Amino acid sequence: MTGAEVMTMRKQQPLSFLRVMVSLLVCFFLAQALSVNAQTSSPASGTDIDTEVWSNPETGYCVVLEDDADLLSQEEEAQLASQMQEITDYGNALFKTISYNNFSASYFAEDYYHGQFGAESGTLFLIDMSNRELYIFSDGAVYKTITKAYAATITDNIYRYASDQDYYLCASTAFDQIHTLLSGHRIAQPMKYLSNALLALILAALINYFIVRLLSTSSKPDKREILNSVYAKFAFSDVQKKLTKQSKVYHPRSTGSSSGSHSGGGRSHSSGGGHSGGGRSGGGGGHRF
Repeated sequence: MTGAEVMTMRKQQPLSFLRVMVSLLVCFFLAQALSVNAQTSSPASGTDIDTEVWSNPETGYCVVLEDDADLLSQEEEAQLASQMQEITDYGNALFKTISYNNFSASYFAEDYYHGQFGAESGTLFLIDMSNRELYIFSDGAVYKTITKAYAATITDNIYRYASDQDYYLCASTAFDQIHTLLSGHRIAQPMKYLSNALLALILAALINYFIVRLLSTSSKPDKREILNSVYAKFAFSDVQKKLTKQSKVYHPRSTGSSSGSHSGGGRSHSSGGGHSGGGRSGGGGGHRF
C-alpha cells in the first residue's frame, strides 16, 4: 500500500464515523416519534366507554348511558338504564360521565345532546369530573317541564351524593325527580324556600328600620306653630265667607270664531319577547360538588 493510499484512508475514517453517528441519531429520533404517535393514537387503559342503548318501541325515544369516567359498576349501569326507560314515555334519556373536559359543563352538555338527538324531546344528566359539576340539559317537550329552574333545583338536591362519591345514588335520584316532574307531581325545593324566607326577613328588617327612622326624626309642633296654623285657618274661613257673598258677571270679548282642535295620541309600545331562529334550543342548570 502506497503512502498516498494510506493518507486517503485516514481522511475517509472521520467522514465514515460522522456518517454512522448521523444515521444513529436519525434512527433514534424516528423511533421516539413513532413511540409518541403510538401512545397518542391508542386508548389508555381504563378508558373504555361503557354504552347502554335501548329504544322504546312505542315512542321511539332512546336510553343512552355512557360511563366514560367509569363511575358505575356494570350492575349499577344496568339498574340505572332500566330506571331511565321511564323517561322515554316523554323523550330521550341520556346519562353521561366524563373525566376530562376542555369546556364548561353547560357547553359540553348542550353540544353532546344536540349531537345525539338534535332538538328532539329529551333530557341529559351529566357528571363532569373535570369541572366537578353536575348538569341537566333538556330540550323539546321535556324542556317545558324540566326548565332551567327545575334543573338547578334537582342538582341542588343531589350534589351531596356526588360529594360523597355515591354516583349511582346521585344519578338514580336525578332521573327519579325528573320522572316525578314529567308525570305531573312535585319535588322538594328546600333551597327555593330558604332563599324566599331569607328575602322576606331582609325586606321586613328594612321596612322596620325605615319606619323607626321616620318616627324618630319627626318632632312635635310647638305652641307658636299651633297658633299660626289656627290663625291661618280662621283667616282663610273669613275670606271664604266674604267671597261667597259676592257675585261676578263675566262678559267675554266678542272675537272671531276660532276653534282649535288638538288631538294627541299617546305613544304605544309593544314588544314581543319571542325568538325564532336557527339557533340551538333547550336549556339547563347545574351545581358543583
